[in-house]
Amino acid sequence: MGRQRDFLKDRFLKIVLAALIVACAGGCMFFRQPKPQDTAKSFNKYKQLDTSAMDEAPQLLIADYRDMQEDDTVSWVWVKPGFEIGLCRSFEIAPVINASAFAYPWAEEKIAQGLKKIFTAAKSKGTLDAEVTCAIVDMRPRKKIISRLLPFEEDFIYIEMQLVIIDRNSKELLCKLVHGKRTEDFKTAVDDMMKDVGRYFEKGMPQKQ
Repeated sequence: MGRQRDFLKDRFLKIVLAALIVACAGGCMFFRQPKPQDTAKSFNKYKQLDTSAMDEAPQLLIADYRDMQEDDTVSWVWVKPGFEIGLCRSFEIAPVINASAFAYPWAEEKIAQGLKKIFTAAKSKGTLDAEVTCAIVDMRPRKKIISRLLPFEEDFIYIEMQLVIIDRNSKELLCKLVHGKRTEDFKTAVDDMMKDVGRYFEKGMPQKQ
């Protein structure tokens, strides 16, 4: 009888624990909201947009991937035949567009800083004046609560961006680039993504056929 009571007790506790997990997952938001003490830290200042905004298609800089190729450094890229980064004497960098489901000024600023660093170093004695536009098309800065409670629930932190370079005078498209990172930490995802983009342009933008 003692063993049976212990078995029933363990089974009851497991049922209660399962019920608590389900209740928590159903009653809480999928993403952690910033705590009051976090508000002074810009990294924690993000807000998930409403459900209707999440259902809308993101604002894409690049809608057609058919002429793009996979690359060893970034995900996808297309470069106008004959164009090289060394042909540019100046780069005008537009404000970063955030078309994701999160309002996240820190991420936008971090990417803007990375672009400024990359293209400041890329200036040369060329003749082209270029314009660089970048958009965050998707991101998840925190894991879902349910994935924290259930270790077997697969979930990832990630960010994805699109970038285009045009001739500022003729408005001719010179380069299209798509890249993203998926990691366990959002800061690492953003940093590694921008490092990859920087490494790609450091290669001199080899011509894609």
